Amino acid sequence: MPCPKLSPLQARFAASLAATVFVALLYLLFTSPHLAYAVDVDSILRGDHNHPVSLELFIPVDPNELDFLDSTPVSEYTAQEHLDGSDIVQRAPAGIDALANNAPGLKNIRIGETQHWVFPKEAVAGPKSPSTPGLPAGVGRRSEIQATNNDALDDLERRDDDTPLATRATTKVHITANTCLQPSLNTTQQAKDAGPPQLRLYISQTEEKPGPDTVGSGVVVFDFQGGYAVADLNADGDVYLGVSAPNNTRYAGVYNYEIAASIDGPFHRYDSGSPFLYFVDGDNGAALLQTDDTTQAQPDDEAYKQWMSLDPPPYTMFAHNMNDSKIMGLERSYCGLSKNAQIRKNGDNVDMGMTNRGLNHKPKEQFYVKGLNRSSTYYGFLAMEGNSTNSGNGVVGGGGKVWRAMNFTTKTGDNCAVLYDLEFCSEVAYAVPSNPGIRIADLKSMYDDHAADVFKNFSRSLQQIPCNAANNAQYSLARNCTHCEAAYKQWLCAVTIPRCQDYSSTLGFLQPRNVAQKFINGSTLDINNDPSLQFAVVNNSSRNPLIDEMIKPGPYKEVLPCQDLCFELAQSCPSALGFGCPEGKWLNASYGRRSANGDITCSYLGAAYFLNAAWRSAVGSPQVILGGVLGGFVVLWTVSL
Repeated sequence: MPCPKLSPLQARFAASLAATVFVALLYLLFTSPHLAYAVDVDSILRGDHNHPVSLELFIPVDPNELDFLDSTPVSEYTAQEHLDGSDIVQRAPAGIDALANNAPGLKNIRIGETQHWVFPKEAVAGPKSPSTPGLPAGVGRRSEIQATNNDALDDLERRDDDTPLATRATTKVHITANTCLQPSLNTTQQAKDAGPPQLRLYISQTEEKPGPDTVGSGVVVFDFQGGYAVADLNADGDVYLGVSAPNNTRYAGVYNYEIAASIDGPFHRYDSGSPFLYFVDGDNGAALLQTDDTTQAQPDDEAYKQWMSLDPPPYTMFAHNMNDSKIMGLERSYCGLSKNAQIRKNGDNVDMGMTNRGLNHKPKEQFYVKGLNRSSTYYGFLAMEGNSTNSGNGVVGGGGKVWRAMNFTTKTGDNCAVLYDLEFCSEVAYAVPSNPGIRIADLKSMYDDHAADVFKNFSRSLQQIPCNAANNAQYSLARNCTHCEAAYKQWLCAVTIPRCQDYSSTLGFLQPRNVAQKFINGSTLDINNDPSLQFAVVNNSSRNPLIDEMIKPGPYKEVLPCQDLCFELAQSCPSALGFGCPEGKWLNASYGRRSANGDITCSYLGAAYFLNAAWRSAVGSPQVILGGVLGGFVVLWTVSL
């Protein structure tokens, strides 16, 4: 059939209608919501779409960070860049506070109250926290011991369908907590108090609000110990926590505690093994302590150099008088010690630094603690702020670490003072005879300069020995002049800078000195009825004449130098120098013997109490050589009392 012929007006209308329909179709084509979403999904889900989609955690952003977002694709902006966990907190059920990974919660809790927390499944399956640089190699020689109730956790790691979590895809979760503050005693203390009752930690993967009223199947209870709680468990969903403060009428006030969950490692740490901290010596107002060796690396190893160059050093320490009960119940809590210990990092009473002093000359950290009371025994706690590299929110191990406590005691008298870090006798680190009228810096110079001057005379004499001769012409095939020089310096510093102890001490291995002189306060000893003290030269003078002439400490007792120092000197040096050790009762009166259990019963350089219990002397039997003079150098103190 032929097409109808349109008038000009009809033709124009048909063309306009066709154009309108075409434009409408184009609009629908490019603005369809379903089509646009399909394209977006395909662009996100690359590869096989049959697998579950991993959802990133997105954190609300501070307006100041908008410049960062302008240049960063949204898909690359994840929770690893912002660790405040605010999105997790918003998802917590009513009455329950949520924890993000390595983001501790801090709260006050009243006596008799229970508070609830959750570590949600999004955090359990979420990204790990970024790592931070650790300490140089070597500190892993001692294992960190953490007490967990493994039997109870076996019950916890089950679901309603009774399928063990071990058969599921689970993540290891570390729950830790520290008590920071405790209630105070509201009654008159009749006897030494054990401290407030410890907080309790309840953990469940099924019960949303575990606590004292929900103890049973699926809920595990942990009592804080020393203000510290730790539990490790496997989880594939929400982990619910309860913290409860037991009822007690003897105390009033609130607890303050910090709780954290981590999929990386414990946020708070406690080591119940070795204290890793040792007492070197003290006087009536200060003490010198040091860690064990931090590495067994050799001096030319990179790890050794790294340890010695650490600034600031990695460890800190706390000290607290044992007669003060304020820290009772907080001994394992970094948070508790940092807020309650009498001596802590926030003050200016602890000088810290690295040293390689000691028998093995390995890196270790030393602490000079000031502001102590005389005649007092203190707890000493080695500690680490955070993980030594960083601390606080978002840091693995950011809650700090505490080692098991040790103890030390200050002296009574004021005529012994701790010296350390001398220039020549660099291994000297103990209390020496002193006078409170002499500044410590001047006291150091008196002792150290005198020893250095005596060593110069010895060096001139040693130069006359053919040290570089052929093997068949040397004085010994086992020792050389380098051994002789080192042995002489050790012996010289030990005998010219004697180790001082209170005169009131009753330890049997001590040697009384200067008994006829006045004490610093002007008082004197009654020695009229004791001829052994009244007339014996050894009891009425010091080993080093400099002490009586310039320092004038008054009566004190000396820790005698160790016998092996004399033996080593006699064995290491050529007989032409005339060194010799006394025999019989003269040897026992002039030198002391080392203790097998690590106690300091004689003076040797680098000594620390009970650090060297495994020490065994490598020197042989004593050799007695006649004394003499060579090259103008007079051999001194070899048979001095």
